[in-house]
Amino acid sequence: MTLEGLRGRTAVVTGASSGIGRALALRLAAEGMNVVVAARRLEPLDSVAEEIRMLDVSALAVACDVGSHAQVQALADRAHDEFGAVHVLCNNAGVTTIGEFVEHETSDWEWVYRIVVMGVVHGIRAFLPRMIKQRSGHILNTGSQAGLVPDGWLNHGPYTSAKAAVTALSVALRAEVAAHGVGISLLVPGGVRTSILTTHDQRPTAGEDSSAERTPITARPAAPARESGTPRWLEPEDVAARAVAGIRRNEAFIITHPGMRPLAAEYFGRILAAYDGASD
Repeated sequence: MTLEGLRGRTAVVTGASSGIGRALALRLAAEGMNVVVAARRLEPLDSVAEEIRMLDVSALAVACDVGSHAQVQALADRAHDEFGAVHVLCNNAGVTTIGEFVEHETSDWEWVYRIVVMGVVHGIRAFLPRMIKQRSGHILNTGSQAGLVPDGWLNHGPYTSAKAAVTALSVALRAEVAAHGVGISLLVPGGVRTSILTTHDQRPTAGEDSSAERTPITARPAAPARESGTPRWLEPEDVAARAVAGIRRNEAFIITHPGMRPLAAEYFGRILAAYDGASD
């Protein structure tokens, strides 16, 4: 265990104005943590901060673009100035696009990677050194089932590949920092009822004239179905509850949709079969 308890400690959550981020912030506050909430726009953050204060803990709302290292460093400095230390960091901010690989402009790729990948990198760079110094802390990186099984869903390329990068860096970082008393968890949600798909309309090319709508996200033909009787969609609050339980147990992978196991098994089975074939 990297943390003996959460009550009275401090968490920072990015992408906290809605969806999983908002749910994480409120769940951590319900556990007795002071919470710093961050997102690009301050107005919705102020509302979340008020909800947190109603749980008898302290809250601080900070406008922050996680794609900017300088802004994330300023977020870390403000959190430490206000509360003295940060014990849990949730790198949760994310955006996505929709469409085939060939339908994406270079600027689309750069935008998704700037937020999804570099947002996590900036968070780690800004917060981890102090966690190592205090020999305590936990970082939760929000990944995706799509990043774990990259061909489970099609026409989601930049997001899928970016989340695969978050998966890899989380696993590698966990091994590096374990000796420093810092835990790293990868949150692996499947379908969650959030507004992330609407961020497609915020991409750099959104205002440009397009000759056709982009191809919608679809499941790969013949991909294994989820286990019967298991939900396809969860509420953000369900994901947050599972995430906080995983942080307490210092889980490497926090799976929110166990019914997606057949999809992962089939994908990793293909990889293992390729190793078997290499000996022929």
